[in-house]
Amino acid sequence: MKTLVVKTHAFGDSLLATPAVAALIAGGDRVTVLTGPSSLPVWKRLPGVEGLVESPAPCSAVELLWWSLLNRQRGFDRVIHFGSSNSVFRWLGFLTGRKVVSGGDRVTGFGVVRPAALDYCRIAGVQCSSLKPLFPVTPSELEASGRYTGEDPYVVLAPGGARNARDFVPQKRWPMSRWAEVSLYLQAEGYRIFLAGGMLDNAEISSVSGINLAGKLSWGETAALISRASLFAGNDSGPAHLAVAGDTPALVLFGPTDPGSLYENGSIVPVCGTVSCSPCYANSIFPGCTGDEDCMISIDTERVLHTLEGMLQK
Repeated sequence: MKTLVVKTHAFGDSLLATPAVAALIAGGDRVTVLTGPSSLPVWKRLPGVEGLVESPAPCSAVELLWWSLLNRQRGFDRVIHFGSSNSVFRWLGFLTGRKVVSGGDRVTGFGVVRPAALDYCRIAGVQCSSLKPLFPVTPSELEASGRYTGEDPYVVLAPGGARNARDFVPQKRWPMSRWAEVSLYLQAEGYRIFLAGGMLDNAEISSVSGINLAGKLSWGETAALISRASLFAGNDSGPAHLAVAGDTPALVLFGPTDPGSLYENGSIVPVCGTVSCSPCYANSIFPGCTGDEDCMISIDTERVLHTLEGMLQK
């Protein structure tokens, strides 16, 4: 069966969809993935994906219409959309000429089960033996990360993030001054610190002491760096999902997001905001922060350090 899977963004959300797509492939489907630029690195390395179609999303409606007219996707037996947008659901019907199974469908729905990876399996109609994200790293990527790290133990911090092709959500970030305290604590415990992130994170995280690799590594090299670390700590963002994929113990901070909606129970150690309105988001677009209370600021530094201490003693 020829199946078109659609997951256009973002990087972390696409990682959550990899177990469902792997199960489709294992079941004999010939899978092509329609994706956006931000998620392309995920699907390029998933074993068994037969084809990739890169859409221009996000873009204007006129640009998308023109692209769609030039790139009609015909010949698929079925189309599976891992998302909740009704407009995307209708667009895919136009693009493919096929009935679409989608979280945007009134029948299928989205967010019916938690976490999101399990919901993607439900939408695809597959049983997943594991919900761990799949992002295999290559020997050359491990070698490249090793040139930075050497053999001594180290911790990877990801103080930035919360950016994707669709939006930037600074409400997901813990203050840099507090990450700086975390870095100093870990260095006092004998660990070297590497800072991971994208190019746009570089200047912002430079106030945190450590070897700043933001924007200097590919996603594969970042995954390799995290996979060899003693510990990962960061905001809820793409690097945190890479820590889960690489079986690295991970402390992840949550304010507006709900860890139970995005991560399998036991895959991370969550530290959550304490304000009454948190979380205000599950697995769709943020409705917007009221600004009355800052859920990330409500996470006390001592609480994070105490949690890290417990993780390091294991």
